[in-house]
Amino acid sequence: MPQLMINGILVNAPENATLLEAAAQLGIAIPTLCHAAGRRPNTSCMVCVVEDTARGRLLPACAAKVEEGIAIETDSETVHNARRAVLELLMSEHQGDCEAPCERSCPAGLNIPLMLRYLMRDDLDAAQALARRALVLPATLGQVCTAPCEAGCRRGTLDESIAIRRIHGALGEMHGEEEVAAPDSGKTVVVIGSGPAGLAAACILRAYGHACRVYEKKAVAGGSLRDFPEEQLPAALLDAEIHRLEDKGIKFVFDTEIGTTISLKKMIEESDAVIVACKIEVPEQESVFHAAEKKMPVRSIASGKEAAQTVQHFLTGNAGSPAEYNSTMGRIPREQLDVYIIGRQNQGQSRIAPVGRLLGTVPDFTGEAARCLHCDCHAPVSCKLRQYATQYGVRPKTFRNAERPLPNGLQRYGNVIFDAGKCIKCGLCVAITKENQEALGMTFTQRGFSMQVSIPFNESLEKALAQSASECVTACPTGALAFEASEERA
Repeated sequence: MPQLMINGILVNAPENATLLEAAAQLGIAIPTLCHAAGRRPNTSCMVCVVEDTARGRLLPACAAKVEEGIAIETDSETVHNARRAVLELLMSEHQGDCEAPCERSCPAGLNIPLMLRYLMRDDLDAAQALARRALVLPATLGQVCTAPCEAGCRRGTLDESIAIRRIHGALGEMHGEEEVAAPDSGKTVVVIGSGPAGLAAACILRAYGHACRVYEKKAVAGGSLRDFPEEQLPAALLDAEIHRLEDKGIKFVFDTEIGTTISLKKMIEESDAVIVACKIEVPEQESVFHAAEKKMPVRSIASGKEAAQTVQHFLTGNAGSPAEYNSTMGRIPREQLDVYIIGRQNQGQSRIAPVGRLLGTVPDFTGEAARCLHCDCHAPVSCKLRQYATQYGVRPKTFRNAERPLPNGLQRYGNVIFDAGKCIKCGLCVAITKENQEALGMTFTQRGFSMQVSIPFNESLEKALAQSASECVTACPTGALAFEASEERA
């Protein structure tokens, strides 16, 4: 039984065991994309490389066998750099978006495709809750937002953008159950200023269970939102959304100017954190944070949410997760959209029906939601490629000098989709369909840089995966093969 060192730990490994298996004995997880337990290693992705420090070489852990006396490092700087380079090469030909361009264009981060899918399922409550959680004031923004999301909507290149602003505005005006805040945290946060940034910060922190008090020098909340003319933003609509925040337990203190009516020092002493969301001079202190009021209300909302997350990390000691890697296809020219939209269009092309301004009105959203092309990934949670790209700090467009292939449409079989643009050619689906003796199965076609995984003779996905669909989806390391609606990232 060979004896070797892995990350400075002595391990006895079975004869013919791989380095991947030996590391697993110690509880050390080595990343893999093309490997599946019990199958012959493909060594096609090379994400599993480890360093043999004695010989100064890199080895694929999924295939390299243990050797007596070798010393292996699984996460050295050399290994980290090698994995990042491999991932950057994979991303250089990745034709897919992690998040849809409309969502990326929304400063407040509303998951627009998911909201539209909820509407397609007639789940108005879920769609409304999502809009309120992301936008805080969805009805107000439905009137005053400049709708950068609609500018990013790919449907607009095809004919006309989805009426996103009108949809979330109507959802915001409807009555609905409020999401329950987390249990009382015992912490108190003060927000100075009740403009959109201050309201957003208070709303997010209240959802975490913190007691929130919002101080405003005027007699009403809303800040710069009160500057919009009545015909553009009716005061009653804004009032209704602010009352909803009060119903969540946010306390408003009006006619109170910091430094005059109440001292800032006292405010800091009596709270666990302070967010300044207005233009006042405040000395730098550990428990004082800032949220900027921007020209665009939706950017103010985004600033308030960001400040709230910073305060949450401060109060809990949780540094938070790094920003997820985001693969982007960018703008798709009109002449290429005819290929891209294959398999992405839903039935129904009508515009949204006129929406009344009365709270409680239930408009028919289905026709408009059906026009969405759903550009986002169908495996946003399980995609190992994105997870590793985030973990290893992959730099976008590092190897994007060469022209990329044209974007692909989707192939479907029941609730299974095949998005060839997201395939990394790991070969797992090819091996699985061969083992299951599928009549057609999946196969490699073409050679060199043009090689891809496809269905023989341009046949249907159903004929390729008749017995293997579920197994192939489970094994796929990306969103290339996925169940259409099994994963959602709210």
